[in-house]
Amino acid sequence: AHDYIDEVKSLLTAAGSYYSCYLFTDDLFPGPSKQRELVTRAWNAACAACETPPLYVLSERMIRIIGSRKSYTFDVATGHKEKYSEHALIGRSLEIAFFSNTRTGVGFLHPEFFDPIPDQALAFVHTFIHAHICEWFTGRRIREDFSEVKNATFYAGFLADLQSYGSKNPSAWLNIRKRMYSSAFTASGRATLRAQITRVSTFAMEAATAELEGRTGLTDSETEGEARAGGL
Repeated sequence: AHDYIDEVKSLLTAAGSYYSCYLFTDDLFPGPSKQRELVTRAWNAACAACETPPLYVLSERMIRIIGSRKSYTFDVATGHKEKYSEHALIGRSLEIAFFSNTRTGVGFLHPEFFDPIPDQALAFVHTFIHAHICEWFTGRRIREDFSEVKNATFYAGFLADLQSYGSKNPSAWLNIRKRMYSSAFTASGRATLRAQITRVSTFAMEAATAELEGRTGLTDSETEGEARAGGL
């Protein structure tokens, strides 16, 4: 894209940022038709954000540039936390994935997509962590690219689990996800698994669901009893 004039380069950069948001909050692995739709939405959003509407037409080459994917890489430290999807590892991963830099992090650039943290973004984080675990499954790291072919099934499974879990108490789940956003935003500077497993275990989901039904989701400290959710 180096041969484009500066104004178009800026539009492509902005559109790429919107496109990343759509991947994280709508569909991490869109098919060709959906991908084109998301790229077009991203370009239109970038143009709409300009003070003066740009007169440039989205070309096939520009679509390819916006839709090109970068590798997702980040390292996280482990911790302990009860309740499904509220493990400290999840919170830290959200910070690194979306709020790592106050000037360039998509969570800072486009907070409207991440407040509350969408189920799709959580599914992405779960999938990425699962991919890292699989790299070490043999006891020795086997480095692999984070690709749709290897991870789409896991992503779909985690997303289904999250949506099912949240449906048991939508109000509490909304509050929990809003707190996830607030925690990741402020913490970042502003103010053994089997390879074929694609879902959270039935035991872990049942325990976490039972725990969720008695919560409001407004605080970190509620329901700190003996029960363990058993998952992330």
